[in-house]
Amino acid sequence: MLINSENGVIELETFATRLYKGMSLDQLKQSDFYKEKYHDLWDVKTGYFWYYFKPVEIKGYQVSFSLCFFKDQLDIIHMNTWENSDAKDWNEWTEEKEMNVFRRNTTFLTKVLGISPTQKKKKPYPGCTFRFPWGDVWSVYDPRSAASFMGINFNEKENK
Repeated sequence: MLINSENGVIELETFATRLYKGMSLDQLKQSDFYKEKYHDLWDVKTGYFWYYFKPVEIKGYQVSFSLCFFKDQLDIIHMNTWENSDAKDWNEWTEEKEMNVFRRNTTFLTKVLGISPTQKKKKPYPGCTFRFPWGDVWSVYDPRSAASFMGINFNEKENK
């Protein structure tokens, strides 16, 4: 299983790694996932740091993770599926290709969660949400950034 529907913890079994809100940066850096898939870092200069990872295969999909830490605790998890046919730069980008990424992301989440989205919307932009007592898992196409991505929002009161 990738996303535990009971608590929102992401299980990366291949790397014996669990990703969850509040995880310490030291825990991440000691993981096989970090050691094998770390790609890049962006210091936002506000106390937030984004860590980017090379794709891993999950249920036949290539999935990349972007993990946002506030100081030394995991705060935000973003993910994206990737295929060779996706646009590699602006010359290849079309809204149709990006909508295909959105649909693929949504299909991926439906498969790993084993349920259909709780909510679907077309306005102000295409998105879907899977609601749980601990928070939401979502997929969106944002035309303002010309990008599709998915992620997890945890309720503020969530305790691990």
